[in-house]
Amino acid sequence: MVAIAYTDITAPAPRATSTAKKLDPRRGAPAAPASDPVVDMATRLLSGPLHQMYALLWRVGVLTVDN
Repeated sequence: MVAIAYTDITAPAPRATSTAKKLDPRRGAPAAPASDPVVDMATRLLSGPLHQMYALLWRVGVLTVDN
């Protein structure tokens, strides 16, 4: 099994810059899609334990990183 280094997973993505003009809010700009609060809560609750389990499996030797 191949794994990705923990630091690669948690590194923040670079922010994209746009040169396009901003939309006028009076002209009916498209609204952002609403997120599901249940999914957001489950993601926050599970992300910590999943990172810890990944780190444990990597330290024990179940997961390896191949170059």
